[in-house]
Amino acid sequence: MLTLVCVLTFLHYAGAQMRGPVLPLYAAAHGASPTRVGLIIGAHMAVAAVGSIPFGRASDRWGRRPFLVGGMVVSAVTSLLLPLVEGELPLATIYGLAGLGVAAFSPSALSLVGDTAAPGRAGRAYAWYSTAHYGAIAIGPFLGGLAADWWGYRAAFVASAAAVALALSVGVVAPVRAAHGSARSGARFTDIRGNADVWAGWVASTSGLLIQGVVFTFFPLLAQARGFTPAGIGLVFLVLGLANTAARFPAGWAVDRTGRCTPYAIAGLLTASVVTALLPYVEGLAALLALAALFGAVSGVAFVAISTALATSATPAARGLVMGGYSTSLYLGLGLGSFALGPVITHHGYGAGFVAGAGAGVLGAALAAALWTRAGTLRGKAGTSGLLRPDVSFRRSHRPDARGRATPR
Repeated sequence: MLTLVCVLTFLHYAGAQMRGPVLPLYAAAHGASPTRVGLIIGAHMAVAAVGSIPFGRASDRWGRRPFLVGGMVVSAVTSLLLPLVEGELPLATIYGLAGLGVAAFSPSALSLVGDTAAPGRAGRAYAWYSTAHYGAIAIGPFLGGLAADWWGYRAAFVASAAAVALALSVGVVAPVRAAHGSARSGARFTDIRGNADVWAGWVASTSGLLIQGVVFTFFPLLAQARGFTPAGIGLVFLVLGLANTAARFPAGWAVDRTGRCTPYAIAGLLTASVVTALLPYVEGLAALLALAALFGAVSGVAFVAISTALATSATPAARGLVMGGYSTSLYLGLGLGSFALGPVITHHGYGAGFVAGAGAGVLGAALAAALWTRAGTLRGKAGTSGLLRPDVSFRRSHRPDARGRATPR
């Protein structure tokens, strides 16, 4: 099942991410300013953020498969609609609707990984999943840039739809199954609202993706202003994504072996913030590729740690809800990076915008660290050792059932 989820995730996001570097350039070619480009990309992230928690909760009740398949259908259809419009409002509307696709797909895929992970191996399970996810993020923009270079922007959107349709064909025939008996016990937001580990993971996710929202939305425009072609921009994102992917399995192994998530998460977020601040001030291709590789690697380490901490911070009955919140946090961060930093870049330049995004990343990392520290202190007072180690407390309070999943003692 883990292999199947990884295959579907890779195919789906490779196709969806082909739109990534193309849409800002397509919108700018039709007169959109950086602020308007930010609004178009931000509409996608906002819808994905709003939809992820309800879809995650629904997958707890009704199963993961309908939302996996439905998400891929929405992604394919919206990719086909994008080349039919040129105006800013229609582009924002269609790309906003595309956010429903990832809102349906992501929480279900993340929850399936947790459903099938053996106790004590959640880090490695999420490392495999995120390797597939970010491998797709590496390859998708590169392929999208090549398609735009060879055939034009509109053809790149059609190619994106074809790639997602391939994922959909696999998802329709594949036997996606997971047990949901415990999930139907009626877990609600009130069951997790006081969980500091959950809030720390959500805050860390938001701040980390805010940084990425700045880079993924505005770096194509910055690079184009410096004379880079779409293929060259795609190459930078390819290096970023490959480094992100390569770092994930070692990170998962380290998290499982040490039982510690927080140091990897916080160090990764802080380093990514510094790199973001430096990007507008580096012009040579070699230096840009080096920074992109560093940004990708530390982001990969951070998000393996964050996803593992979240998956092990609540009972399986609430996993869809928690991972829906995780997905909401990711897209909220991306949306904030696009919405909030667009006006800063328009009025004050790329340097100010990227530095502002980096500062927000540092503040978010500090808040997440404080929440994880508070959670560890509360566990210590309750007689549970392992400050800043949410996965340790989970393993001690859950045991494997006959199928190898963790169930409450």
